[in-house]
Formats: sequence, C-alpha cells, structure tokens
Amino acid sequence: MKKSTQRLYEKVFANESILHRRFSLDKLEDSLEEDPDKISLRFEEKAVELSARSLQAALRELEMDPRELDYLAVSTCTGYLCPGLSTRLIEACGLRKDVRCLDVVGMGCGSAVPALEQAHNFIAAHPEKTAASVSTEICSAAMYNGDSPDLVISNAIFADGSAAAVLGNSKSAGSPDFHTFSSLTYPEWQESLRFRTEKGRLRNVLAKEVPEQVREAVMALIEKLLAEQGLKQDDIRHWIFHAGGEKVLDAVQGSLKLSDAQMRRSRDVLKNHGNLSSPTVLYGLKNLLLSDEAAPGDWGILTSYGAGFSAHACLVKF
Repeated sequence: MKKSTQRLYEKVFANESILHRRFSLDKLEDSLEEDPDKISLRFEEKAVELSARSLQAALRELEMDPRELDYLAVSTCTGYLCPGLSTRLIEACGLRKDVRCLDVVGMGCGSAVPALEQAHNFIAAHPEKTAASVSTEICSAAMYNGDSPDLVISNAIFADGSAAAVLGNSKSAGSPDFHTFSSLTYPEWQESLRFRTEKGRLRNVLAKEVPEQVREAVMALIEKLLAEQGLKQDDIRHWIFHAGGEKVLDAVQGSLKLSDAQMRRSRDVLKNHGNLSSPTVLYGLKNLLLSDEAAPGDWGILTSYGAGFSAHACLVKF
C-alpha cells in the first residue's frame, strides 16, 4: 500500500460520520479474499442468511405465517445468483411454491425503492394478497484493494446488511401507506457510479462528481413528485435519504434547506451502520417508525439513488 493511500484511509476513518459498520464474515481475512469463486460462494451463503433473517423477522413482527406471503421482490447488486435470492428464500423461509417472485439486479444502491414499488403494485392489483420486499447487500464481497481514491472511499464506507418490508391492504396501526413512487435516470452519468469487472471480480467506481449529481437528481425528482401530487415541500414532515456518505447527505440537505433534525434519521443510519447500499433507506424508515415521531396523517418521502445514474422516491403517508 502506498503511503498516500494509507494517509487517505486514516483521514476517512478519522471522520466521525461513520462510527460503526458490520460485516458478515466468518473470519476477518475473508474480506481480503481475491479468488472470484470463493467470493461468489461467500456472497451466496451470506446473502441467503441475511435475507432469510430479515424476512423472517418482518413476518414474525406481524405474527404472519410465511406461507401466507403471496409475492416477493428481492434486490441486490453486490453479487450475482441464478436462480436469484428469491428462490433461495422460498426454501430457507418455507414460502409456498406458488409465491410470485421478482429479483431486482443491476440497480445498485437505489434498488430498494423500485423493489418496494413492485411489491406495492402487486398489492394494488391484488387487494386481498400480501407482498414483501427484501433488500440485501454483502458489500464485503465487493471490496477491491487498490490505491485509487474511489476504492479507498468505497472500502471505508460500505457495510453488509439486509432489510425487509411486508405490505398488505389490511393496514395495521402505525404502518405507513406507500402512496406513490417516482424515478429519474441520467444515463449520461452512468460512468460516475457503477460496478465494473476487473480480474473476474466486482470493482466499485465512485466518481468525485457523485454528491453533486445526487443533489441535482434528487432536487428534480422531489420537485416532480410533489408537483404531481399537488403538495409543497413544507407539507413533508419526514425525510429519509439513502445515506450514501457524508458529502452526499450534505449536498441534499443544503439544496433542500433541511434542518439537522430533518436529516437525523439518515445521518443516524450512516453513523451506526455505514453505507449498506440498497437496504440503507429501509434502515432509516425503520428508525423513524420505532421513534413514534410519525403521527397519523403525516407525509414523508423516502429517496434512494444509485447506478444508472438513477434516483427513486416514494411518497409515504403515516
């Protein structure tokens, strides 16, 4: 490792915007593995394990039998499986063989909101049914060592995690209504944030322009979403952003002129978990729901962004 690379790692780790990260590793040395086959096997094992754990926890919270689930959307980008994670979850969680499934791949950190949208659309088409959305990332399986600054930043901020949401029209007290969804894609920025394959492994690309691109995309997306629903920014009480990093959250906060209190849930996720890629925004939503700060009738917005370059938003009513 070059001395300049070591100094950059020290600088990034000294930043208190991230205090804790968690990795699904049997031993620490696994994070340094370079054999693509061994990395793929670890991704499969850990992704199934974390996905099953998060889905089972969500079903238990609702006292719901796994066989009652009718639809499952699963998103991931840190590894590739065929058949996808959804098939593994049918077996691991004891779902019915006729459960409808969708695997969302290749959408990067933003994919939790589109996956949630597909579960929401299934419920809208089948009001008597139930659906779940699961987002899981084993970012430690996509660590790539090198002296490029974007690799240093990636290795220093990303973490492993999974989150699940169960949807149905028999709304329980305090559960949010995912009201409407919207997305924007900027293909001219696709080289700013992506995975590419080097030596048979995933290698993250993270350009310095990403915070500014997030700012521009999120501003346009939220303006579009609010206009379509006849709402103003002041009507939104709760904001949950994908905690992509401190500079990303700073850019969003400055553009929308949000208070520190309004950014708290997103910054708390970054501080306590790091950037979990796709499940990050769902961690923020869970923190808000556990806080009991959302009152009936409150509006909120979930926003995620990632490869594409794409940005996604969901208008939520509590």
